[in-house]
Amino acid sequence: MDTKVIDQIDNAFTNQNVPKIYANSFMCALGSGDLALLLKNGKENVALINLSYTIAKTLSIKLNDLISHLEAKSGNRIMSTDDINKALKQEEKKC
Repeated sequence: MDTKVIDQIDNAFTNQNVPKIYANSFMCALGSGDLALLLKNGKENVALINLSYTIAKTLSIKLNDLISHLEAKSGNRIMSTDDINKALKQEEKKC
């Protein structure tokens, strides 16, 4: 990874003016000129982010690249929440 990127992220972690947010789920919706991304932690809403379509598309590509790199290095496939929910529904049918 680019050292400039790592330096900027390290600086953000130590800067008390930069909000630190943890999310374990999200919801998203399209608007006429952008999209809304609601980050959640359990049932609690923790942040609402509006993104232009261009930034949202670029973000999705960059996130996919990062996860693909992790999967390749670890040899493990990271399951999406859709994958997990599908597997759990199949397990419920067996019981």
